[in-house]
Amino acid sequence: MALPRYLSTVIISLGWIVGNQEVYSQPPAVVKQFEDAVKAAAAKAEHAIASIQVSRSPKYKELGAAPETDLPGKLGNFFLPSEPQRRRGFGFRQQQPNPNAWLDLSSPESVPDSFGSGVVVDSSGLVLTLAHVVKDAVKIYVRFSGGAGSYADIHALDGRSDLAVLRLLNPPEGLAVLPMGDPSTLAKGQFAILMSNSFASGFRDGSPAVSWGMVSNLRRKLTSTVREAERNQLSLYHYGTLIQADAAVKPGISGGALLDFEGRWVGILTTHAAWTGADSSQAFAIPLDRMHRGILEKLKGGEEVDYGFLGVQIQPHFPGATGVQISNVTAGSPAQRAGITRGDTITGINGEPIRHPDDLFLHVGGALAGSNAKVEIVRGFGDARQVLQVKLAKFANANQVIASKQPPALFGIRADYSSIISQVAFGQDRFNYFPEGVAVREVVPGSPADKGKIQQGNLITRVNDQPVTTPQEYLNAVAKSGKQVKITIHLHNGGEDILHLEMPAGPGSNP
Repeated sequence: MALPRYLSTVIISLGWIVGNQEVYSQPPAVVKQFEDAVKAAAAKAEHAIASIQVSRSPKYKELGAAPETDLPGKLGNFFLPSEPQRRRGFGFRQQQPNPNAWLDLSSPESVPDSFGSGVVVDSSGLVLTLAHVVKDAVKIYVRFSGGAGSYADIHALDGRSDLAVLRLLNPPEGLAVLPMGDPSTLAKGQFAILMSNSFASGFRDGSPAVSWGMVSNLRRKLTSTVREAERNQLSLYHYGTLIQADAAVKPGISGGALLDFEGRWVGILTTHAAWTGADSSQAFAIPLDRMHRGILEKLKGGEEVDYGFLGVQIQPHFPGATGVQISNVTAGSPAQRAGITRGDTITGINGEPIRHPDDLFLHVGGALAGSNAKVEIVRGFGDARQVLQVKLAKFANANQVIASKQPPALFGIRADYSSIISQVAFGQDRFNYFPEGVAVREVVPGSPADKGKIQQGNLITRVNDQPVTTPQEYLNAVAKSGKQVKITIHLHNGGEDILHLEMPAGPGSNP
């Protein structure tokens, strides 16, 4: 994005105003242009920025307003119980102050014990914030500029990206959605605008605070060292995605918007990426790049984000090395099926260059499970490059996940990619290779599957003798089964167990 010339001279102009009264006439015009640009962008974005108020108080449970334990993220509304009137004097009644009034986050006088920011992503009532802002929330209230607001449920949450989408229970009319910009056009030295609920500035009237700063660096990461055994627990903050801005870090900015000077939304502000000893004048933002937009679309749909998985081990990385060399390929993995072998060097994923192991994990994961990724490799000692099509499996994500839209549990089974069995142990059911089939992720108590002794971690290879390799293939096959289904389960000893499940007759018994 080409910056207006006045932006490049505004700091010098500010000095001229103070230090040289003789040239006073020109600098104020330049500064006024800068000021007008900030004001225009802020005015455009203000009504899309939300104040997020969070309570984690156990008191709601005492009042019968606790979240539904069997539906994660379903937090619900809160209506303050009225206090009984007391008789006073000659029959007059006086309404006593309610000692629980502080629990009603919809009241402008209720000070939240935790707070953050959000951005409207759908005018129907979806608001993007950060997962750490609403983690362990019991009640969430979202307020907008002008004071209108609503209690909210957690529609979907993904701990690995630290993103969460809230669904407003009573969305105000006329919610505004920000236009998105392209963070790949950002450059060091470029000015940016920050809008957020810093210091809970909007908890009474929803009005966001605005400030500006400079993009000081790009592709920053939380730490420089990643342990391979901990990768399934790490956030994307560790993989060099962050925008660094020269602006003050204040409590409450997490979930706010980073804007360019045209008012386009290019990043989500976060304080969670700051590390011990970091300069408090440096803010960070998650870029709204192609990968994070894909994650956002999944969350807007209420779905879990299924990160992609390749199934390779890599050689130690040396500074200056080109690409990432493969030391081992897991049997049956997407990598092996596509023809990737030990000794190959991966140099690109879907057109993105791979220079470091972190690049590989970032771009494979961001391609999402079930997608066909274009993997560029160099084989042997030559420079000839090959591009292989790889259908990715699912990465076993150990971070918190909330998804309001769950796949149907046909016959009491929720299936998942079989790759999670090879990465995460379900009791004793763990394979040292990628098995063909789908994993049993959940068994509904009392269902035909439960009565048939199917267990979490079992591997289903066929439905009615039809091979199934993805959760969608499994759902399609079972949906055609009617009231009875034949399930083939693969055993560790190489054998098979065949089960016949039947839905009971009666209302609501459809699979």
